Amino acid sequence: MAAMAIALAGAGGCEGTTALDSDEVVIGGIFSLTGNWMSLGVTSKAAMELAVEDANAYAAGRGITFRADVRDTKLDPAMALAAVQSLQADGVRLIIGPQSSAELAAIKPYVDGNELIVVSQSSTAGSLAVAGDRIFRFTAADSLEGVASAALMWEDGIRTVIPIWRADAGNQGLHTATRRGFAAEGGTVTAGVEYGAATTSFATTVATLGTQVRQALATRPAAQVAVYLAGFDEVADVFAAAAADSVLASVRWYGADGIAQSGALLGRPAAVAFAERVGFPSALFGLDFSARQNWQPVATRIQQRAGSAPDAFALAVYDATRVAALAYLAAGDDVALDSLASRFVQTAATYHGTTGWATLNAAGDRQFADFDFWAIRPSGSTHAWTRVGGYDTRSGTLSR
Repeated sequence: MAAMAIALAGAGGCEGTTALDSDEVVIGGIFSLTGNWMSLGVTSKAAMELAVEDANAYAAGRGITFRADVRDTKLDPAMALAAVQSLQADGVRLIIGPQSSAELAAIKPYVDGNELIVVSQSSTAGSLAVAGDRIFRFTAADSLEGVASAALMWEDGIRTVIPIWRADAGNQGLHTATRRGFAAEGGTVTAGVEYGAATTSFATTVATLGTQVRQALATRPAAQVAVYLAGFDEVADVFAAAAADSVLASVRWYGADGIAQSGALLGRPAAVAFAERVGFPSALFGLDFSARQNWQPVATRIQQRAGSAPDAFALAVYDATRVAALAYLAAGDDVALDSLASRFVQTAATYHGTTGWATLNAAGDRQFADFDFWAIRPSGSTHAWTRVGGYDTRSGTLSR
């Protein structure tokens, strides 16, 4: 459910045009570096820095250099807006980010009313899939992930799902899309439980969830009942509360992209034990493993710099940064904003990077996306996120 910005140093244009008064293009990033979902923020920062280095190598001899300027949002919508305003004050005109749909929704009115282009690598809310604006996303809207998650649950024999989700634009969208997808399969979805984005104690939330699970078990065997959870790092606290309820631990759980590969979850032994017990395969924008030779070198470099392995969202930051730099190089010295936006879309349509083809649809979102399912499994003397399956959205094929 990311962020980079191109700033023209010394920009002084008007009427939607910025003139280059310096040979330096400042690339700013807005990531959650110290807050919720910081596992993505840290790898995204490393991805952007490496993409800037590679863009400079590509642009050598052309009289242009790129520089990174990264800001921390803590996944807070207000902080994201402040970061965008600050970057614009420093000359920023093209922003790739932020990470979450809640942040993107918060900055959209400002973006729409100002001379800005925004590209996110991990916002998925269908409500933000708007044609004609200058907001683009290097991941697919939530409708595709909902189909993938529903297909996995149905294939596993699940027939009733009790959803629980965080009250923000991205996770609300994932809940809605998965509900719709599972109903289309022929399954039943209960009312579920929504919890506030600022919730820190989950006793009441989990008790309500437990009541709905018990009601479902009154009509179906445990093997046909599951919990679908869409949230961020606070999922570790949800698990800690749910672990005390033997009924909640008796059914399978499934997750969304905001928690897949979370380092915060791995750092909580009680949460790890619960996740392993209930399965918890979580969908995430996927990589083409048959093309591993294309993305593995970049992923290795990101891991060396960040200290943790990147997911497809972080690699999308690398691709978005490269596409933005290429679009700027193609635009020349006098950059009309709408022209730069058009060049970005045109460049994306012919760009094949670490996350595959970057073609965007009419709403400015990634046109094609596959999904991987990640679950916590034993790995030597510890535990690790392990890829346990995948879903090809073009063919509708589920793999294990």
